[in-house]
Amino acid sequence: MKDIPKSKRYALGWYHEGITHLSINEYEEAIAFFDKALTVIPDHPDFLIGKGDVHFAMGRFDEAFQLYQQATRLDPDSFRAWLRSGIALLKMGRYGEALDILTRIRPMNEYDGELWLAHGIALSHLGRKEEAAESLRNAMRLKPNQPALWYYLSLLEPDHEQALRLLLRGYRIDSTNLDIILEIARRLMETGHHRDARVFCEKARTLDPENRKAASFLSQCRE
Repeated sequence: MKDIPKSKRYALGWYHEGITHLSINEYEEAIAFFDKALTVIPDHPDFLIGKGDVHFAMGRFDEAFQLYQQATRLDPDSFRAWLRSGIALLKMGRYGEALDILTRIRPMNEYDGELWLAHGIALSHLGRKEEAAESLRNAMRLKPNQPALWYYLSLLEPDHEQALRLLLRGYRIDSTNLDIILEIARRLMETGHHRDARVFCEKARTLDPENRKAASFLSQCRE
């Protein structure tokens, strides 16, 4: 973390309060504490990243991206700010821009599994499957406990049984991940296991009653 003058170190308490509230999904409270910290030190990159992380968690990816970029301007060597910028771009579907950032910062931390996952996701969406698979394998070696890793690995796997093994590994890490749940349902339907697929479709509908993909799959299972 960037040095803070002794006379202003009380702002760290507000920063840590923000982190705590973010960790328990109390987003409005988290923003309030990060804003307090930023009132004291408006140009602190870590405070900006913290506030960006709250917006990211709330699905406000553009706002998060702007805060991350502000942090990179203040601290061009902040790997975290650049990585979060790239991930926010992924969430906005700006895959080419995300890939540019993620490729550029790779030399800053070649051993970060989150970076390799984001890099693989960007390549996957751009149709560069072989490169995506290589990046995802690096992520698997460095940080295998990322649910999205197993989802994207499964998308590159043509064999349904192998894909399901990958998906179920991700499901064991996060049983509320809708992408994983719906892909499990799709693969099960493709292999004729409609009863099992229905269980996952119903879980998806419970988690997100408005999810059209889950509703469509559930209708197919019932037929």
